[in-house]
Amino acid sequence: MMLKISFDFDESTQKVSNVKVVNSNSTITASTKSYDLGVEDNKLVLTPNAISQLGAVAGDRISVNYWTVDNETTYPIISKSDVFTDGASGNKLTQKGTISFKGQQRTSLLKFGSAFTFSEFKDRSGEVKENVFVLTPVEDQETLKIEEETLDDEKEQIQEINTNSAIEDEIAEMLGDDYDALPF
Repeated sequence: MMLKISFDFDESTQKVSNVKVVNSNSTITASTKSYDLGVEDNKLVLTPNAISQLGAVAGDRISVNYWTVDNETTYPIISKSDVFTDGASGNKLTQKGTISFKGQQRTSLLKFGSAFTFSEFKDRSGEVKENVFVLTPVEDQETLKIEEETLDDEKEQIQEINTNSAIEDEIAEMLGDDYDALPF
């Protein structure tokens, strides 16, 4: 809920008068961030859009749980705590859109990424659950650049390993067809 407050202020007498408080139904503008949730030092930061999607308000408890599919793939999901059966669990959402998130909770989530977008969540039956979202990691440009460099380095190392040295070539020549029959 947004309130619009107006008043008159007389600078010479420093008196406030004509105070009006009006309930404003103005629209909240969309966030310019490319993610819905960010992991910072000891807290999660949600954008106004993310809070709206969760249907949450300040004081609501928010939980991050982990969903495993076919005992293979695990990914984080987020919702208000009462959706996950225990309304007393989770951490309270502040007025500023942050949630305390420390220790093992934070470490576990950081394994998946540090910035996330919300994607719809489907349970085992394929039904879309309202106000429950999969936290999909956002790859930033720096992360992608580092991954590309690492991949290039690994390719070079593999090429070096696969390239026969001069000694290996001489041994292969001496052994002829029996070279492939060696046990090592």
